[in-house]
Amino acid sequence: MRLGVFTTFTPEYTFEEACNLIKALGYVGVQPRVVADASTHFDPAKPYNPWSNNKGGIPESEFFANPLKALQAAANAGLEITSIASYTNTSDMDRAVRMVKACSKAGIRNVRIGSMPLPRSPRFDYPKFLDASRGVYKELVSEAKRHGVRPCLELHDGTAFPGPSGSIAFLRGFDPETVGVLYDPANMIADGWEVPGLSINILGPYLAEVHVKNSKWVPNRDDPRGVKTWKVESAYMEDGCVNWAEVIEQLKLHRYTGWLVEEGNTQSHGRDTYTRLKMTHQLLTQLLAADCWAG
Repeated sequence: MRLGVFTTFTPEYTFEEACNLIKALGYVGVQPRVVADASTHFDPAKPYNPWSNNKGGIPESEFFANPLKALQAAANAGLEITSIASYTNTSDMDRAVRMVKACSKAGIRNVRIGSMPLPRSPRFDYPKFLDASRGVYKELVSEAKRHGVRPCLELHDGTAFPGPSGSIAFLRGFDPETVGVLYDPANMIADGWEVPGLSINILGPYLAEVHVKNSKWVPNRDDPRGVKTWKVESAYMEDGCVNWAEVIEQLKLHRYTGWLVEEGNTQSHGRDTYTRLKMTHQLLTQLLAADCWAG
């Protein structure tokens, strides 16, 4: 398995600075953050934020126009591109197809592109939504296949398919050579949890990449109707609900040899980006070298 970093979670660094840091800490890949131009605005007077005040986002206009130039900093640092982390989905097919074509020009196989977002109404016709969403994604996959690119769904809370079972039900009938799934067990703590061994079995050949971070449940404010509520927040790699020793062990058992892409978010808990990346690299290296545990 190879180690990379997602640059949404290096918000205080430009893409070039992030690539140099990632390489210096021993990682061999980078997953670039490619976002709508309006999302690349950075205000130095405000705190760094992975999603809303990030120095390292690559504007879509630059990526679409000349993807190799937009990614040159990674090549200069000697990093491979693990995949492209786009913020597109099939509700805007033109944008999604442009993302696919840019990835093709850059020789990038995997790109994160979401399916149709969930309806806003709390009540909706799920079978109808599923059929419509699958039909549109099929169009995208067909177009991407022509360009040698594989669109990937990310397992993410708040989406229609937050866990492995739902994603594979959605992708049933799709060729895993043409579509994949980004496995993110920490996202699944909030929504879609299935234990690692089962998850990896379910994903099978659709497993395209593994996202690495941790999260945990913490007490939330009490519901005035007399019940206690909980919420999920980011956690240190070694101190969250995901047992990464178990995840790595299961990946080894299934002979997974792909990317482990770090995307932790611990600044609000006192661990800065440099320290987090360094400690995660050390932990993953240790886990990858360890024998499987028979306990």
